[in-house]
Amino acid sequence: MTVHNARLRHGHAPGHVRETFSNAVDQFLNWKPGEAEPVVEYEVNYEPHSISISRACTLVWNCTDIAPGDLVSDLLNDNVQLKSRTYAACARAMHAAILLRLTK
Repeated sequence: MTVHNARLRHGHAPGHVRETFSNAVDQFLNWKPGEAEPVVEYEVNYEPHSISISRACTLVWNCTDIAPGDLVSDLLNDNVQLKSRTYAACARAMHAAILLRLTK
């Protein structure tokens, strides 16, 4: 699946965006089979909005920042296959894992 969004950034992502993705990883890791896709809070113009964890992945789709080691380790421990340690690689791999869970 290709993700298209005019707001996707290349390079550095703001802290609140990286935090949203980190929260999405936590929700992904705690997601039980049969449950609906989890949501996380994301601020737009300082107003909170609930977005799906798959949507949270698209926020850092092209982010070349290196993800924290514990975030990477947590995904690897959940058998998510990463190509590198960037937020983008983590987001793309987690998004693929989400799609697999949703289609089962």
